Amino acid sequence: MHLSDHFTLAELSHSDTAKAEGIPNQPAGAEVEALRALCQNVLEPLRQALGQSVKVNSGYRGPALNRRLRGATSSQHLRGEAADIQCPGVPVVEVFKLAIRLGLPFDQIIYEANRSARWVHVSYRAGGNRGDIRTATFDATGRPVAYPQISLAQAMALREAVTRSGRSAAPGYVEGADEPPHEEALPTPSPAPAAPVAPVVAKRAAAKKVPAKKVAAKAVPGKKTPVKKAAAKKVAAKAVPAKKAPAKSVAAKTVAAKAGPGKKAPAKKGAARKTGTTTATSKRVAAKARPGSRSRPRSPA
Repeated sequence: MHLSDHFTLAELSHSDTAKAEGIPNQPAGAEVEALRALCQNVLEPLRQALGQSVKVNSGYRGPALNRRLRGATSSQHLRGEAADIQCPGVPVVEVFKLAIRLGLPFDQIIYEANRSARWVHVSYRAGGNRGDIRTATFDATGRPVAYPQISLAQAMALREAVTRSGRSAAPGYVEGADEPPHEEALPTPSPAPAAPVAPVVAKRAAAKKVPAKKVAAKAVPGKKTPVKKAAAKKVAAKAVPAKKAPAKSVAAKTVAAKAGPGKKAPAKKGAARKTGTTTATSKRVAAKARPGSRSRPRSPA
């Protein structure tokens, strides 16, 4: 069964380990369609660009085979979305770089090379591809221990390992775990449905309104009014002219009391004395002029 022009289902589901140990490894309908999408979108365009065959070392891995190889429980091999490939006569690192330069819609591509083997792990998924680029690091036993992510520039700067004779090392292959756990390193993106967007917006809107209410509560006029009135009363108490008016009245009365009545009273008493003198004189004159009074005759000259 052909999945694309140059790739078959038997080729994408073959496993040396499964064959040697009698482990069933037949993909179901969903896995077959995933393998088809991988071939048509990544492997076939890469083969055409290379101009020669591409060898698939491991494609689909059923649950039993994946456990045997100690693969990640979220391995893309389990879903028929990944394949480990090489190209005879072409350095593996160049296959890795070409897939990137072509702009193929891969989900993840990893350049894996240890002392005895090297290959390219590449995946594709219909739900969305991330274009994630990584390399693998191995321990002394040849088992991968980390998959650091690298940039495009770092990927283009990679060089193939060579032997002492100057030739490229043989591109051997060891079937085994060859990708990071996707639920930890690269979680599957799930686009948010359109319906739940409204509640999220509503929550954000409510969150924005709460501070507004708090600010309004702080700025209630009723709370500030007593403060303003108290300040106004204090200012009014300091600036009331009524308290100054009595001071002026008292001062005026004091000045009037000292300057007015005290000076006029003597004047009135003096007038009274003068009047009394005038009255006494008048009485004397009147007494002299009374008819019954006698006056001594003046002696003739």
